[in-house]
Amino acid sequence: MTHRHQSSLEGVLDFSDTPVVFGDAASRQHAEALFASLLARLEADGDETLSTDFRPVVMIRVMHQVSLSQLSKDLFLRHFFESIGVDMAADLASINIDNARSGLVDFAQFLNTNFFGPLKVSALKTPQPTPATLSVPQLAPEQILPGSRSRVANLRRDCLIRDRHRCVISRNFDEEEVIRRTKLHGENAADDDGVRFVDMPETDEFEPLQVAHILPHSLMNIGGDDEKSVARRNALAILDMFDVGVRHLIEGSNIDRPTNALTLRTNYHIAFGSFRTFFEAVDGQPHTYRIQAISQSRARRPRQPVTRTLFMSETINPPLPRLLAIHAAICRILHLSGAGEYWDRILWEAEGEMAKADGSTSLGVLTMLRLAGWWDGIVV
Repeated sequence: MTHRHQSSLEGVLDFSDTPVVFGDAASRQHAEALFASLLARLEADGDETLSTDFRPVVMIRVMHQVSLSQLSKDLFLRHFFESIGVDMAADLASINIDNARSGLVDFAQFLNTNFFGPLKVSALKTPQPTPATLSVPQLAPEQILPGSRSRVANLRRDCLIRDRHRCVISRNFDEEEVIRRTKLHGENAADDDGVRFVDMPETDEFEPLQVAHILPHSLMNIGGDDEKSVARRNALAILDMFDVGVRHLIEGSNIDRPTNALTLRTNYHIAFGSFRTFFEAVDGQPHTYRIQAISQSRARRPRQPVTRTLFMSETINPPLPRLLAIHAAICRILHLSGAGEYWDRILWEAEGEMAKADGSTSLGVLTMLRLAGWWDGIVV
């Protein structure tokens, strides 16, 4: 099967404006029904006709389901139908199924290569410089690039303060802070609530804590060649399919603000960054989340799902629910479509320096992402 080159889809994903997609409810209902019927028809033909390493029909269906606003759902439908060359007002009987199948695969591959893959390989871990102190030279936000050591150091300091120096999932207190306070105050050293460390139960273990971006700072990396700029534009355009306008919450210095970060223990940071753990908002309870894992680990405590209310601060903003909702949506798509396993397999092969016998190495996929500025060549 011959597919169009993915670059041909770049013009399709133009979110420079967000006009009303449907003039009335009947038009939207028809498009949604056509969308569902077409996916069901393609799915009934069997995965072997789609020739991909993941489930593209599932990816397309779930992405529409988890879009966070009606406008995002409408825009997703518009760009899906445009990418497969089908009028949203058409009837299923009038559609060339072979062409639609080819177009759907191209669209899903474009999403996977330009969004899900880049986020999967670049969001594994946030760099962990020493938390900023008053001795660090203070620079204006516009003078510090997103993801720079100075900015991430400030972010880590603010998140530790806001989150009371505890992992927001396990509630472990930061080991480094225990050492620092004990040197200063001896046996009177206490946590942020005034409880002395020596009075805590032995089951309250101290752990090294890290700051974890909700959406990776690589989304907003500045500079680079045209290929890197196009890669960022494509990813941000796809981000609008989840929640139109959300990019403004992470533009510029916003990507490294506490609204886009959490304090986590190392193993939870890896699970969260690799989209294996997600936060689902509890209705009617502000900043309270049901934290779930894609797959359980017997070694991880507490067992998930677990419900937590995030710590609040009068001076430092909490994580934005919209960003956590997008992170959760990405987790579901990666898991249900099999794309998460696909990228995990590629990373495992890279770690073992393995390649396919036919020469079409998975390392080649990572090389492409590295050239686009998404991957630093390190497997976590």
